[in-house]
Amino acid sequence: MNPTINLSREGNLIQIFIPAQLGRHSGRKTILSPTGQPVNPDRNEEADVTLLNALIRAHRWNRCLVKGKYSSINDIATDEGIRSPSYASRILRLTLLAPDIQEMIITSTYPTNLTLADFMDPFPQLWELQRKQFGFDADKSTPH
Repeated sequence: MNPTINLSREGNLIQIFIPAQLGRHSGRKTILSPTGQPVNPDRNEEADVTLLNALIRAHRWNRCLVKGKYSSINDIATDEGIRSPSYASRILRLTLLAPDIQEMIITSTYPTNLTLADFMDPFPQLWELQRKQFGFDADKSTPH
């Protein structure tokens, strides 16, 4: 479908049709263009609270594992009321992100197109490959 503009016969009503769909971006419902990008990607968004909370949670769980409060991911899932230990393990994996990527998540200076969903899929253990996969320049400090 293409965008269309219609003017009423009386000239007092303009109807604009823009193909779009509802979706999620940075954990929030938003309007997506036909290419799948947010309609207003340049808006000044707050930090992605969902991603930030997941990173904080991952480090808390990791500390609990190291200190012996939890003996397994199943214990984490049970204690946190998470139905899927797989979800808990994917969150815990965030602790394996390169330190500079974690810092950019904390300071909200990472590419705005990245969401928690992007980090939930398996990613490389090598930090250089992580930076490449998630769209960071080789100098480790700036997003593409």
